[in-house]
Amino acid sequence: MSEDLLELTTRKLLEKFGAGNHKPGSGSAAAFQGMISAQLLITVIELTNGLKHRHIYSKDLPVLLKMQQEISDRIYPELEKLFLEDSVQFGKTIESRSKRDRQRDLATKQKLALSALDELKVSIDIPSVIADLCIELSDIGAFVFSNGFKAARGDSQVALSGAVSAVTGCLSIVRLNLLSFGSTEYNYIERINVKCHALNDELERLNRIVDESIELLALLVDSKTAFYQQLDQLVKGVKSKSIITNADIEEFASGFQNLVWVNKESVWKLNMPTQPSDILNPSDILQKVLGYGYDDTKELEQAYVDGRLIDTAGIIDQENKMVWISSHITPQVENFTAAHELAHALLHDQPVMHRDIPLDGSKKSKAPVEYQADQFAAAFLMPRKRVTNAFENLFGSGIFQIDANTTFKLTGSTVTDLHKECKDIHGLCSRLAEAESYDGEFFTSLADQFNVSRAAMAYRLEELGLVKF
Repeated sequence: MSEDLLELTTRKLLEKFGAGNHKPGSGSAAAFQGMISAQLLITVIELTNGLKHRHIYSKDLPVLLKMQQEISDRIYPELEKLFLEDSVQFGKTIESRSKRDRQRDLATKQKLALSALDELKVSIDIPSVIADLCIELSDIGAFVFSNGFKAARGDSQVALSGAVSAVTGCLSIVRLNLLSFGSTEYNYIERINVKCHALNDELERLNRIVDESIELLALLVDSKTAFYQQLDQLVKGVKSKSIITNADIEEFASGFQNLVWVNKESVWKLNMPTQPSDILNPSDILQKVLGYGYDDTKELEQAYVDGRLIDTAGIIDQENKMVWISSHITPQVENFTAAHELAHALLHDQPVMHRDIPLDGSKKSKAPVEYQADQFAAAFLMPRKRVTNAFENLFGSGIFQIDANTTFKLTGSTVTDLHKECKDIHGLCSRLAEAESYDGEFFTSLADQFNVSRAAMAYRLEELGLVKF
């Protein structure tokens, strides 16, 4: 009774391949490569069809699922059968050759030689079929690489390359075995050789696909490397200054935003931003650009900072690349806190830092690094140009100044009443930051448009000189 090689452990099977015997041989090895490729492709398609990802790949999923069924129902079982058949058949071929070589009688020896060639023809047929199946797998692999789960392109690339390698091996096996036939088998040799040339054409096509997929990954890595190099130069440029001014931070925040936007394809594999405002998400940037972990689900403990006990809005651990944000703050304060921690991650080297509650831009910190982080957060979340344009669109002017006309449009009251309500320029900025109507037109407030607190937007309006009291 022949041994079922597929029931062996992987270690034992590999030992069989390396034992120097004919069973299992090169044909079985090619089939085994195809089987591995098949299973890898099934894995990638299943990941693509997972609950988290199927909506992203819905356009190509029907084709992918049909391919998976073809692999499971037909291609893999055929390869499994051929894996076993080849080991048995090539054993017959070797045994026929051994009988031929042991035979002393020349006539009998010749009969055995012809019998060995007949067995060899069967041994040629098997890798030919394996090659055809692996060509199918290669084409499926190319489609899966391009249209399946992007984060598993390592698996789909190995599947594609493995299947193409199996085709290469099968072609070599067939051609090598053809060399054993004499001129009387010319017609047979010619017929098989025609198929070999067809296989070779397919192989050249598939190798181009493999090269293109490898080149694509290389281009993606090169693109991301260039992005990180530019980011490194940008950070070093501002950190090299002995004194970092507000203008420096404003320029840095703008440059950082532009850099992320230009390289958005390197940052977002899925759900890529469609407009520059979409990238103003500090938690996303911390994770996707800087590789930080981000947790906003926990209540943070109090901590001693500079000798005083504070309620903690956020913590950054630069050594372990982790940011925690308190779960007990508003979404607007969380957004500003995350941008503040993003500034620390980019500009500062302290290993662990704690942030006070509230951290919404309403207070200017005394410590230089905290002041810089606040400035960056404001510039990042509320870019000068976007805020200026939005302000002008809502209030009809690049600068808001109190007079009878603007006061009536804003509050429907008098200049005196507005002065009493606001008291100073910051009060007026706060009033404008939260305003939801002007001159009879209703709109989303500036603070809500930029997902910041009223206080943070008020300070930004004042800083940008958009309001006169």
